[in-house]
Amino acid sequence: MSCSLTLEVSAQDDLPVQTLIITGAAPYGYHPWEENIELIKPRLEAFDVADTEYHIARGLEDWRKWDGDYSNYDAIVIIYYWSQAPREELEKLDRYVRSGGSLVIVHSSLAGFWEQALFDQWTGIAYRERDADYGHALSFNEQQHRVIQPPGEGGGSAHASIDTFRIHTRLPEHPIMKDLPASWMQSPDELYYNLRGPNTNLQVLATARAPDGSFAPQAWVRHHGEGRIFCLTPGHHAPGASSVGFITLLARGIEWAATGAVTLPVPSNFPGKNEPVTGLPHFD
Repeated sequence: MSCSLTLEVSAQDDLPVQTLIITGAAPYGYHPWEENIELIKPRLEAFDVADTEYHIARGLEDWRKWDGDYSNYDAIVIIYYWSQAPREELEKLDRYVRSGGSLVIVHSSLAGFWEQALFDQWTGIAYRERDADYGHALSFNEQQHRVIQPPGEGGGSAHASIDTFRIHTRLPEHPIMKDLPASWMQSPDELYYNLRGPNTNLQVLATARAPDGSFAPQAWVRHHGEGRIFCLTPGHHAPGASSVGFITLLARGIEWAATGAVTLPVPSNFPGKNEPVTGLPHFD
């Protein structure tokens, strides 16, 4: 089923941002996409996202059957956990992004697409638990200086036991992070850390302290050709996907990827430093 998601924004001639969301895969019972989408939809609508539909691809053949044109959309959101995607679709997406399109890649997607070089070129780093020898690992120390570990050092990617964790704003001047607090509490979720990949030259917007004491990237952006890419690691299941902090980053990330600007406000019930907030975003 093909679809469009329309995000009304005031940037760029007041035109709506046309967004395609690709989802539908959870082959090992992980990442309950149906429940997550049911939670994400009304929360995005609170940011004036309307007419939310999705391209549901439960596997490679479903994705191949989609006959739409990526160039008809201002941004593509991928919330899709599968070991790989159809190579021909990745090549189409790569041409779309390089020519000025935009991608938003969320949680489960970062743990899929194994050994697909195009995907890892988009994200720079990803969740690669099976291969400690793959790429470089990126983290930050207490002084928020970059720590780069070469292949073979630091182990593969991992995640902490599901729990609350504090997210720290690292680049407060970036449009996605503007007016967000210096730190806030994420609802119970998977904290990805020791992410590895071929390109650590990323603008990391937010971090969280991992079990090994490092500060792990939780949101980052990069350019690919003429296009913009936003990656977001939280959003594993119901508590994380219903977090006001998570949905704020997702909504603002979609707008930034599509337009290069952010006009969406910070909810009045955005979480504080010590307590997570779930439910619908409020704009009192």
